Amino acid sequence: MKTPKKILVGFILLLGLTLSLVIGANSWKSGLIVSKIVVVGARVVDVNEIIQLAHVKAGTKMYDLDLMVIQKDVVSHHFLKDAVVERDLPSTLKITVIERTPIAMVNANELLYLDADGVVLPHSISNELFDLPMISNLPAELKVTPGLLIQDPDVAEALSILSTAKLVNKELYHLISEVRLRNSGDLIFYTTDGGVPVLFGRGNPAGKLLRFEAFWNDVVRGLGVRDLRYVDLRYEDQVVVKWSAIAGTLKTL
Repeated sequence: MKTPKKILVGFILLLGLTLSLVIGANSWKSGLIVSKIVVVGARVVDVNEIIQLAHVKAGTKMYDLDLMVIQKDVVSHHFLKDAVVERDLPSTLKITVIERTPIAMVNANELLYLDADGVVLPHSISNELFDLPMISNLPAELKVTPGLLIQDPDVAEALSILSTAKLVNKELYHLISEVRLRNSGDLIFYTTDGGVPVLFGRGNPAGKLLRFEAFWNDVVRGLGVRDLRYVDLRYEDQVVVKWSAIAGTLKTL
């Protein structure tokens, strides 16, 4: 059976070992410096620009870095939605970014982009070109500047149409060249093929777009768009169309 004296000696030795490990670990940590910055997830924004936004110089002590400050500086870029900043020991700072993806263009004295959330983005900052639908006829009083979140209900409706089209089928999304706002009235979009007006109305974007896609693939791709005057999606479970030689055609899909 151990005596109290032996227990005390063992405790002192264990405490000394623990303190030595803590001091050694702190000494090791204090000697770590940043020798490399790695950026993950950048597709549009230039990696060097993100590194500059981080304001971290090579040779900086790793544990002198305030990761929250670096994250805030990085996401100040209009095209960056979020970022995660991590220490990848012993010498790498890792920055993982989530970019904002433009989904539409708007013309507000200059061409600007909108993402699916309605955040205004500056014109393309990279060599990647964005071939995007245009949202037109914005209210004159609407303020459209980079970094601003647009909360106009008509713009939100247009973005919902485009976002849903992209989810349904990228070919369907690229079939839309323009979504025209109508002062809280029914929205219209125009096709890239033939500029056919499509009376969309409001609400239920998934159901309407699925019906439109089926009609376009089953009928229009066979007959062509030359004689197609307009498509009306405002009727439940139906696609109403008008051809140049027919007063009106009602097709149930």
